[in-house]
Amino acid sequence: MKKPSIASFCCVLLAPFLIAGCSLYKNPSACEARMRETVARNLPNDELSVSHVGVGIRGSRVVVEGTVEGPPAAASAANGATPASAPIAASAPTATSSTVAAKPKKIKRPAAAECLFDGESLTSMRWFNPPELTASSGGASSAP
Repeated sequence: MKKPSIASFCCVLLAPFLIAGCSLYKNPSACEARMRETVARNLPNDELSVSHVGVGIRGSRVVVEGTVEGPPAAASAANGATPASAPIAASAPTATSSTVAAKPKKIKRPAAAECLFDGESLTSMRWFNPPELTASSGGASSAP
């Protein structure tokens, strides 16, 4: 009977560490992609910028931090559909209505979310900021 070589023994011993190390690189990308998807769906006028990604517990917990940049809440509500009961003014054009409307100033708000993984499978996601996303998801949402 042939004895296994030291090289094959080392490969078998290192394989779990190499596989676990892959989740350190894939899980942050999956969490960031999920954050971008949620922001695009729930805050269509806003844009997410990621500034920091923290990975813990061998990739099973990922925290992504950044900012959400978009119009102020009042401006985004004003851009929505006008109610049918609102009167429409039919007056002659004025100098202010013929000029190009000024772009509303965008504001930056902190954004942070935590993703929990089982291996490379996303099990849950919880928003810490902005409040619009923490309130809409009830603070936690499970992965599809």
